Amino acid sequence: MFKFRKTYKITNSKKVFFNKQLKKIIWSSSYKEQVVDLDKLYHKILQEAGYNGTFWEILKSHPSEISNINKIWELHKLRNKLVHDFDILWDNVLKNKAIDYSREIKNILKYF
Repeated sequence: MFKFRKTYKITNSKKVFFNKQLKKIIWSSSYKEQVVDLDKLYHKILQEAGYNGTFWEILKSHPSEISNINKIWELHKLRNKLVHDFDILWDNVLKNKAIDYSREIKNILKYF
């Protein structure tokens, strides 16, 4: 059985909204909060594009819009670690990961 997904375009107004959210996250949060909030934002973008389910379920379906699925998996796993583990990560590591996530969000918004 094949499962097809209707392809959606994200409207320009939604792109503007997502870009504003991206800027808001980057300028108002700690690096830990940035990674967590950027993960949520990426998930919302994929949902707006017509994907359903948890972020994990969506990533497992290998969306064609994501150019570097391994990078997104890595960032999502980092988010899970930040939320569920008590390990302390260095701020500069989190800063670099937040920057990576920001770039990936900008890339996927260009796709739509």
